[in-house]
Amino acid sequence: MHVIVLLLLTIISINECSDIKGFDDTVLFDINWPGNTGDQISILDGEGDHVIITTKFQEKYKCILPNIQEKEPTTANNYDGPSPLELIAPLFTQSSCSYRLESYWTYEVCHGKHIRQYHEDREGKKVKVQEYNLGHWDKNRYEIMLENMKTNEQESKNTPLPVKKIDGITLPYFEVVMGNGTQCELNQNKPRQTKVIYVCYIHGKHEIFSFKEISTCMYEAIILSPLLCTHPRYKPQETGENEISCSPLDDHPNKPRNLMKMIQENKKLRRRSDIDHIRVEFHPLDLNEKEELPKQPETPIDTSPVESFLAGKNCLNGGTGWWKYEFCYGRSVEQYHIERDGSKTSINLGKFNKAKHLEWLGTHPQKRPKPKNQRTQLSHLYADGSVCDKTGKARQTEVKLKCVENASNLNAVTLYLLEPRYCEYILGVESPLICDILARADENGLVENVDEDAIIEDEISTVNIVRV
Repeated sequence: MHVIVLLLLTIISINECSDIKGFDDTVLFDINWPGNTGDQISILDGEGDHVIITTKFQEKYKCILPNIQEKEPTTANNYDGPSPLELIAPLFTQSSCSYRLESYWTYEVCHGKHIRQYHEDREGKKVKVQEYNLGHWDKNRYEIMLENMKTNEQESKNTPLPVKKIDGITLPYFEVVMGNGTQCELNQNKPRQTKVIYVCYIHGKHEIFSFKEISTCMYEAIILSPLLCTHPRYKPQETGENEISCSPLDDHPNKPRNLMKMIQENKKLRRRSDIDHIRVEFHPLDLNEKEELPKQPETPIDTSPVESFLAGKNCLNGGTGWWKYEFCYGRSVEQYHIERDGSKTSINLGKFNKAKHLEWLGTHPQKRPKPKNQRTQLSHLYADGSVCDKTGKARQTEVKLKCVENASNLNAVTLYLLEPRYCEYILGVESPLICDILARADENGLVENVDEDAIIEDEISTVNIVRV
């Protein structure tokens, strides 16, 4: 019957109503149609907010709206236990760390200590680690925060808690800020900073629910912890169904005509059998008769995705944080962010120039492709990007095209971007599509049979990568 709410909202016209709260999908309603009963007469004559609704068939109903009040549990006002900071303090003293593994990066949140973003490359016994510190916790800050909370204790009880919607549920949270991380060149060399948001989840193990970059070098980590659940103000709000009673006015039917029609149709669908019109026929089988099966035409292999990629027509877009990036083969690598107003902030990380690529191979011979029967990847240089404020030089990117075999989706593409040195990047492109390119590349890793004129004239399209 919850679907009726949508029906009512589409035909509702408000006659008389006091301050009705905005839509909140955590508040549930159930619509009751009691008809013209003696009990309903007393309801209609009583006090309370109500609306008059009129259907397209001019059927009129008076609906009594429930009085919804957001009441905190009485125990919240009488609560005299530890503050939220004191409740999560055991995490700060137990050397507890939480981890979140993504396709390339690993995020490490050591509560009350530091937050780290890192990736490990293993070459034999050697391990190369690329890492950024996303924030430190100052031990002196604990006492300062605790003192401030005690000073403002009475005032804070009357202040609504900040909330986050997690999986459709609005949850109060307690926030701890960790700053003084690795300097961010894209943000005027300001230190990286992370907002750690703790929410009550009774079955939680202090795991990282989500980790994202909310603005340039500013991060947000949501931690599911049972420790906050002992504080009544941080428990999830219990929401039951609120009943709306609608009764007909004058001599109109107890329920709207279209509603009755929809209920009847739903009943018919439930009763209908899916197999009541199957006819079974038996025919004798001649075992001596040989039936020639028609030859199936061979489906030619569609190479258009590879050709479009090599021609620079299909650009790949990836990235899950604040910054996204776009790679157009043979053209450029771009890092960008779309603002709420639709404006675009972009940084060019490099453009392809054949002469500079060959010069780069001359000084870095290890970047040349291996023999064709041993190749798994190709490396290309994209140079002359936007000037870097930190180094005063143009940005450049090494693009690594890697063949991934036995993938469930032949069109799947994984992108990742690294910055091993200031303004010198590595863009990894991993896909089964690359496997078709390896054998076609020459000793410089280039595919020479692409129509360069077509690259200039054809319109560029983009391919959005869902998972990076």
